[in-house]
Amino acid sequence: IALMNELAIVFDKIGIDTLEVLEAAGTKWNFLPFRPGLVGGHCIGVDPYYLTHKAQEVGHHPQVILAGRRTNDGMGPFVADQVIKLMLRKGINPVQARILILGLAFKENCPDLRNTRVVDIVRTLESYNAQVEVFDPWVDAAEAQHEYGLSPVAAPQQGAYDAIILAVGHDQFRALGGDGVRAFGKAEGSVVYDVKHVLPRNAVDGRL
Repeated sequence: IALMNELAIVFDKIGIDTLEVLEAAGTKWNFLPFRPGLVGGHCIGVDPYYLTHKAQEVGHHPQVILAGRRTNDGMGPFVADQVIKLMLRKGINPVQARILILGLAFKENCPDLRNTRVVDIVRTLESYNAQVEVFDPWVDAAEAQHEYGLSPVAAPQQGAYDAIILAVGHDQFRALGGDGVRAFGKAEGSVVYDVKHVLPRNAVDGRL
């Protein structure tokens, strides 16, 4: 996943779409279809450190494993910065802008909030003084408040947001489609960013 994330960053700088590259690569019979994304949860984002700790105990400093963790840990801020850039290109001031994030759980169709990296998107956007609202019908609001100090909204408002980030691919969000997600945006213009490649490319302003 770290390799895919690094490729996504490189492809963004080149100006080509990551998913199109991966779909082309997928025409090779033995291609392994990994995708870029936020790496959270109780295993992938944590377990490598057990191995690296033991490696250091026995005198080896692991390079690749720790580099992969650094890359994955930087993806939340990367997504947030991408959204800010897209907003500025549309003439939308991020200061006090209302931004909706769809999804808080660490993976789709799951209530688990452990080590969710969606929080990194929230914190980075808040550093720009944006007003961030999170909606996730799967998670427990009290747990989100206790663990991260976040109060998910009961339901997002139609036509209210300067930017919408589809961060988790819950079935409810997939069912909205491009028009349904875009409907949360302000009529005068908004940005839609798709972290999970849920929506068609022509339905979004940017995607990972």
